Amino acid sequence: MSTKDLILATAKDMISEVGFHKMTTANLARRADISEGTIYRHFESKEDILQHILDTFDQKYQTLAEQCRGRMEKDTLTLDDLLGSHFAFLEANAADIKIVLGTYSILELTKRSMGRFIERMRSLFEDFLARGIKNGTIRDVPLDHTGMIIANMFFGLMRIKLYWPDIADFSSEAVEFCRRSLVIAPETKP
Repeated sequence: MSTKDLILATAKDMISEVGFHKMTTANLARRADISEGTIYRHFESKEDILQHILDTFDQKYQTLAEQCRGRMEKDTLTLDDLLGSHFAFLEANAADIKIVLGTYSILELTKRSMGRFIERMRSLFEDFLARGIKNGTIRDVPLDHTGMIIANMFFGLMRIKLYWPDIADFSSEAVEFCRRSLVIAPETKP
């Protein structure tokens, strides 16, 4: 692992544990077992470190969205796959999401990152719904509202999983709810 990657990984752990404002470059250097000057050789400030973490998170979600869109183009993406891939993304990127949620209301750069994330998710969900409506597998629903409802449902479940881990996971029930609400069963297609 490069020194820059070590700094980013350590910062991500610290921010998700204690919050952005409680993480100092001195504490970061101590925990990463490097000098504080080494941090400043790679980053201008702790805000710059956060920006790198957010950019990486953004790129990871963009990759997921592109994979989903590729499967949509091939008509191999089901609602279960779409939502399941988002829950898997949550599991794999829990620290990043905690950072975004934990700094969202206090830092402008996080607000922008969250805005991009929500917009990409909403757009992906809307495109999936539009494709399904067109091919007769999804009920004819208002795309913008339904895409945003699904995105917000996902965010709510995400927050519960991250901040209240003792609450039983009901992701599969949420997927089933969406399936009942949106998917046209083969025997009921017009």
